[in-house]
Amino acid sequence: MGYYNSGFDVTGVDIAPQPRYPFRFIQTDAVMYLAEHGKEYDVIHASPPCQGYSRLRHLPWLRDKEYPLLIEPVRMLLQDLGKPWVIENVEDSNLDGLLLCGLMFGLPVYRHRLFETSYFFLQPPHPKHEGVIGHGRRLNDRKKGTLNNGSAKGAWGHQRIITVAGNQFHSADGARALGINWMLKPELAQAIPPVYTEWLGRQILERMQHGNS
Repeated sequence: MGYYNSGFDVTGVDIAPQPRYPFRFIQTDAVMYLAEHGKEYDVIHASPPCQGYSRLRHLPWLRDKEYPLLIEPVRMLLQDLGKPWVIENVEDSNLDGLLLCGLMFGLPVYRHRLFETSYFFLQPPHPKHEGVIGHGRRLNDRKKGTLNNGSAKGAWGHQRIITVAGNQFHSADGARALGINWMLKPELAQAIPPVYTEWLGRQILERMQHGNS
C-alpha cells in the first residue's frame, strides 16, 4: 500500500494465499518468480521470512526449529537484475541498511525494521522511546499490562504505544497503530506500516524520474 500511495502500480507475490491483498496478486514461490520475472518490473521490494533472523528464535520452545534463511539468495538475485531494489527484515537480520520506526512517522507503535536498498537514503530523525514495553511483566500476564506499557487496565487498555504482536492487542488498536484497515489480526501482527514503504517509494520514484540511480 505504501508503494501504491507513492505512485507505483503494485504486484504482490507470495507462496501462501493472501485473500485480503488489495492489489494484483500472484501465488507462487517468490524467489523463483523473482529469478524468472524480476526483469519485467521497474522496482522490486523483497521481504524474506523473518523467523530465522528474529530474536524470538532463541525462545526455549523455538530453539530447535529451522526456518528458511533467504536474504542472501534474494540479495544476489536482486544485484544481478540491476533494478532498483529494497529488502526488508527484522532488526536482528543481516541487512546493511537503514532502520525505520513508527515514531519517525508519528505512529503509536515502534515496529523497528531494517531496509537495505540499492539507493542511499538518509534515515528520518528517531524520537526517543519514552515508554518501556512489558517492563517487569511476563509475556502473558494480561492483568498487569503485559506488552502495552504497563497499563493499570491490562494489555487491552488505551495505550500511547501499542505493541502489535502475537495475541496481545485489539484488532482495532493494531489497525490504527499501523495504518492498515484491510487485514485480520494475525496478519496485522506480521505487517509493517505502509508509511515506511511510502517514504521509500516517493524517493525511489523521484530518483527514477530524474534518471539517478
